[in-house]
Amino acid sequence: MKGQAVTAFGKPLAEITVELPALKGSEALVRVTGCGVCHSDVHIHDGKFDMGKDAPAVELPVQLLPLIMGHEIEGVVEALGPDAAKQNPKVKVGDRVAVFPWIGCHACPACARGEQHLCANNRGLGTRIHGGYADYCHVPVAEALIPCGNLPPGAGGVAMCSGLTGYSAFRKLDGIEKGAAILLVGLGGVGLSGLAAAVALHDGPIIAADVSEGARKAALERGATEAVDPSDPKALEALVARGDVAGAIDFVGAPATLGFAIGAIRRGGKVFVVGLYGGAIPLPIPSLPFKAMVLGGSYVGSLDEARDLMAYMREGKIAPPMMRERPLAEANDALNDLRGGKVVGRMVLTP
Repeated sequence: MKGQAVTAFGKPLAEITVELPALKGSEALVRVTGCGVCHSDVHIHDGKFDMGKDAPAVELPVQLLPLIMGHEIEGVVEALGPDAAKQNPKVKVGDRVAVFPWIGCHACPACARGEQHLCANNRGLGTRIHGGYADYCHVPVAEALIPCGNLPPGAGGVAMCSGLTGYSAFRKLDGIEKGAAILLVGLGGVGLSGLAAAVALHDGPIIAADVSEGARKAALERGATEAVDPSDPKALEALVARGDVAGAIDFVGAPATLGFAIGAIRRGGKVFVVGLYGGAIPLPIPSLPFKAMVLGGSYVGSLDEARDLMAYMREGKIAPPMMRERPLAEANDALNDLRGGKVVGRMVLTP
């Protein structure tokens, strides 16, 4: 297969050719028709994740390289290993599928719990092993293949990270009573996916917050009850005054956005951080019990959640993400545009 790979952190992607192995066990080969460009790809391309001024950055090992990135993979099943049908009888050669990329070791407690995405020895496509910035993708387990049905091109692949991350984070707000407001901070690709889940499944006001006027407009067009600019001091004052913001999701993960989310929720509210922008926020420990709030993180989602999300999307209950296609040859330009904040929705690279 041919793909656009990181051969040196921080340097432009380069085309490489990789020999595809003969399929064994429950392995599968997928001909890639589209692969979303995720902000995590920017961090992987840089070779590090910023953890804030009070902690060193997480440096990725050079042993990963060369690495064909891309974990929002959609394509057509080209071939299946001899045991694939036993593991996943719902797919066959020629089917259009999304590929769940967060593949675990299948031998640890996390995998036994159905939480492959939290496996410490994971085989994440595009993050640990070669992914979808290519014409083909070798998939270690056929259970990772999820039928796309009649979804728009690219929607299934984007659902495997952007969509799944938003959906899983929203599900962590389960238990909030009907009529209570929720706050979504950061309406990029993942934030808009979380909004789509909220619009379909939440019975109450949905408040979108973003410094970008274009992002706020997109949120309102896709079902947000209202949209606010978090850089406006009066916006936080208004949210506090209304007193009904029971949950918030920070899709950016920056000091300012998390501070806005924490400040906006009522006592007893929940805040979950999704974004990996980086940085640190000083938070007085007594404020946690005093406000009786829940503060947690949400990392992509499980295979079961991915299947549930795809079912909702195939049934038309959750809207497909905002997408636009670009040729795979423009992968470097796509990463630079995303790094520069020039993208609303999701870019999908097509071989």
